[in-house]
Amino acid sequence: MSYENFIQYWVNHLGFQLRKELEETFAAAGKKVTSEEWALLLILDQHEQLSPRDLSRLTLRDPTTVSRLVDRLESKDLVERIRTRRDRRVVDVVMTPAGRSIFADLSKAAETVIDTSMRGIGPEDVAQALRVLKKMSENLSAPERKQDV
Repeated sequence: MSYENFIQYWVNHLGFQLRKELEETFAAAGKKVTSEEWALLLILDQHEQLSPRDLSRLTLRDPTTVSRLVDRLESKDLVERIRTRRDRRVVDVVMTPAGRSIFADLSKAAETVIDTSMRGIGPEDVAQALRVLKKMSENLSAPERKQDV
């Protein structure tokens, strides 16, 4: 049994490659943002405002790690914590105007890395890969799987 025959190995390998390439590309552009910080900004860009708990769930990071990432992004003035109107005890995370500006720059830089990684891969293959990876993720999240363990 060879690791080279496991899709999970290649998913993990690709993840490390992408993080490394993104960070090198961001650094070359003069942006001091890690790939993990970028991931939070990417999610916040789509959702506008999220609780740390939701960020933790969407990134599969533990709450302590998300808190540290938010602290770092907050120290860079890229995000801020705000109290929600529904319940003043609840804190949400939002991108600052500076965060939106940096995110736009980072998006352009990330696009080159993503385009390079997608070179020679047709739309049908992309759609198939997305279906397979989403199904694998669903399999690991399925309630019946938890009962089998």
